[in-house]
Amino acid sequence: MNNSISLRVGLVIILVLIGFVFPPSFALVALIAFSIYDDISKPTIDEPTGHDKLKGLTSESEGWLDSFHAICESPAETGFLDVMVSEFNLKPENGLLLGEGLTLRMQVPVSCYRLDFLVDSRLVVEVDGAAYHSSPEAVERDQTRDSFLNDLGYEVLRIPAKITLYSPHEVIPLIKSARVIATRKGQEDKLKEKERVEQVKDSFRPVKIASALKDAAISVGDSIGKATDYVHREAEKVNEKDRLEVERRTENELRAIQEELKGNEERKKLFEETRKLFD
Repeated sequence: MNNSISLRVGLVIILVLIGFVFPPSFALVALIAFSIYDDISKPTIDEPTGHDKLKGLTSESEGWLDSFHAICESPAETGFLDVMVSEFNLKPENGLLLGEGLTLRMQVPVSCYRLDFLVDSRLVVEVDGAAYHSSPEAVERDQTRDSFLNDLGYEVLRIPAKITLYSPHEVIPLIKSARVIATRKGQEDKLKEKERVEQVKDSFRPVKIASALKDAAISVGDSIGKATDYVHREAEKVNEKDRLEVERRTENELRAIQEELKGNEERKKLFEETRKLFD
């Protein structure tokens, strides 16, 4: 986690504590949290280490293609590179290969992975040799890797090594189709990102904040009202229970007195007359 993100996380914690006293602070918390998420979720493309010598190459440099060949890790990757250079008339510029609106990067680190090739900014091309990608463990590993890259916004195209070695011309239609898909996906992601930003901005408007606070106050009021009703109902249950208990005890006392008065008609008559006075 870089220093900028660490500072913002600390600020979020402080503002959350302040928010319990001054609720509008939660709006600022949401904004900062969104900026942290945005920074973390963006695909990060670090400059490949050890490729500094490529940065000085131009189309005028003697043997520039050999320098890029040296970066390839297999003959299959070299075959892919050659057909891309030929088809799109790629030339070196600042360590990249550019031509006809296409950009090609090689051995690009992204998070814990290293991509064989990156076309433009979203199309990952992996040249798969059967010896390393056909076992069940390798298939599962590749699926995990592809899923991770997809979540970052990349489109992944896997090309069997035998195609780049023996039928390199078949690579180009695959690249063109995948570029269309990657471009469309990028446009959709940008639209979604724009919508999220607009939603966040809209939530910070004074009218929205006031409405949110009003809704919160109403919600709190409803909760208090429900709690009060519950207390009253429970109190009524207690009062009813006490009343029934008093009646039960009274009935028991009356039965006990009547038992004592059996055989003494004079005292029994006096008791009945006295009881009528309180009924």
